[in-house]
Amino acid sequence: MIARRTLLSAAPALALARPALAAPSRDIAVRGSKAYSESAMVMSVSADGSSAITLRFCRFPVEGYTWLWCHVLKDGELYAFTSHDLPCASDRLAGTPEAAYAAPPMAASLIRTGRGAQLSDVRLKAALPFHRSTTAPHGPGASPGRLEGRFTPTRALVTQVNEGRDEVYGTFRAEVSVGGKRFVHEGPAKFHEQRQEAARFDVPFCYGWLAGKGAASTFLLGPKAGGGGWVLDGTEHVAGDMRIDPPGMDRQALWRMKSGSDLPGRVQALVRYEIPVYDRRWNGSFVRGEVGGRPIVGAVNDWVTAPDIYAPARARTA
Repeated sequence: MIARRTLLSAAPALALARPALAAPSRDIAVRGSKAYSESAMVMSVSADGSSAITLRFCRFPVEGYTWLWCHVLKDGELYAFTSHDLPCASDRLAGTPEAAYAAPPMAASLIRTGRGAQLSDVRLKAALPFHRSTTAPHGPGASPGRLEGRFTPTRALVTQVNEGRDEVYGTFRAEVSVGGKRFVHEGPAKFHEQRQEAARFDVPFCYGWLAGKGAASTFLLGPKAGGGGWVLDGTEHVAGDMRIDPPGMDRQALWRMKSGSDLPGRVQALVRYEIPVYDRRWNGSFVRGEVGGRPIVGAVNDWVTAPDIYAPARARTA
């Protein structure tokens, strides 16, 4: 088990971190907090890479804040809405049989039925003022959009990628209207829900989800180790370590299975984007590529800060 996750070239990873932001969000109020927090998210990329969607809620019931992230990709254009200043009630949702995540006054919701391996349905809805940008600030933008969709689970990952976290694979279909475009998104998808009493965005990490025909994976690389779970043709395999290039448009990766075999891969960004977190920038990307000769799509996200996690992982898996 890996500890909780407490730019454009192969330069040392520390050099990739962006400078501090001039006007940090009020999210500084939860920085370093070890009070209970919880998050839920659906991410999906169409098989041809033409569209992608994420919707994420992160609740801090003790401090009273909700973070809301929503991103829509269509034909190379990214629409983003994020806010870290929304209110949060004191109740806890992640351990309940059913849960409805919301962030009033913003019109967005994630409603799940069941949890973990018993998850049966997740409904998403959002009507938000997006920014058409890969470096959007928090708050409303000038591109109104809406989406409504359903995540249908097919398999829960048994491998514990992160303590207190459920990872469930499936498919996602949504009707979307944004930036003057109307389309139906369909593709492989993943739902996850995380509950913890540890600081968020405290240590560097690279986290990803990849999926293709007969394959799905969730992985996490941290300061001391990397790993995750792969489902290949119906059989789950555990990665004992891994390596991946630092954030960039084209990244080589390798997963070292506990069975002794290596699974090589390569991901290329459909789009790269940033989200302000505390006084830094979180790096996100929707990707396509291949792993073990299989075409895949997915998302690979990085929190770049000291210490460097990429060079040590390459040395461990050389």
